[in-house]
Amino acid sequence: MQLELRHLRTLRTVRDHGSLNRAAAALGVSQPALTNQLKRIEESLGGAVFRRGTRGVEPTPYGEFILAKARTALSAFDDILAAHPDETPVRAVRLGTVASPMALDLADRLGFLLSGAPVTVRTEGAVRTLLEMVAGQQLECAVVGDYPGYDARPEPPVEYRLIAVEPVFIAVGAHHPLAARDEVDLDELAEETWVLPPSDGMGWPEHLVDTCEARGFTPRVRYRLVDNSLRRELIATGRAVSPVQPTFRTDAGITVRPIKGDPMWMRYHLVWHGKGPLAPYGDELVRLAQQSYTATMENASGYLAWAARRGGMAGNGTE
Repeated sequence: MQLELRHLRTLRTVRDHGSLNRAAAALGVSQPALTNQLKRIEESLGGAVFRRGTRGVEPTPYGEFILAKARTALSAFDDILAAHPDETPVRAVRLGTVASPMALDLADRLGFLLSGAPVTVRTEGAVRTLLEMVAGQQLECAVVGDYPGYDARPEPPVEYRLIAVEPVFIAVGAHHPLAARDEVDLDELAEETWVLPPSDGMGWPEHLVDTCEARGFTPRVRYRLVDNSLRRELIATGRAVSPVQPTFRTDAGITVRPIKGDPMWMRYHLVWHGKGPLAPYGDELVRLAQQSYTATMENASGYLAWAARRGGMAGNGTE
């Protein structure tokens, strides 16, 4: 079988949804048909792109490489289509995100807002990259994050508005002594080995280091990884602990807990070009983004338990 762009879009859809059933629904095909197509794609590539499990699918290390290349190829192709002159152009809305789980829901809502205009989702590892892409109109809008003391304040003509504020949680192995707690004291993590991502250029993981040092210790960082599957392996096998979002997926080997006193916070912002095609929809964009955030958090059991103990969700205020 010769690999085509539609096959790359299939891989991206499976990655975005994390489930063959959900991806099949999004693609408008049956789950068995998608499974067979994915098998043929992997045979053409010569290796497994996804690892199947009881809770869905996630990329293999080889799959991470393939998906990164596919993302670049599809982005370039989408740019070509968007720039192609036509008497009745239907411009794709390009939504960027730093791995925010709300992005898929927001993409659906944007499609309805813009009368069915196609919406693509692109992830980047650095907030600064997303801000530059919005400023250069390579993206119509993006969901970005910043942290106390590290404000993301893009220059005009880029507009930005606060969507929500959420606490940073901690992920430990299911057999870790702290896994039995309802919440974990940050001081109890002083002697742990940590796995952190490289700096995103906008305050993470610097906010974590600042917070730990204010408590009298520097986190012992042995691993700095971009690969999420390898990070999950380190946590599940008890080799490291990691700060995570409340929506971080748990399974038999991983437990996610709030940190006592909520010493670390993340702020979500929506950014868009003030002279771009979405400029007239600013208030509506923010409303939809806040709805997407709320809908996403309603499926995060750990966050809901945290919110119940504190009298409500963090919402879109300030900490």
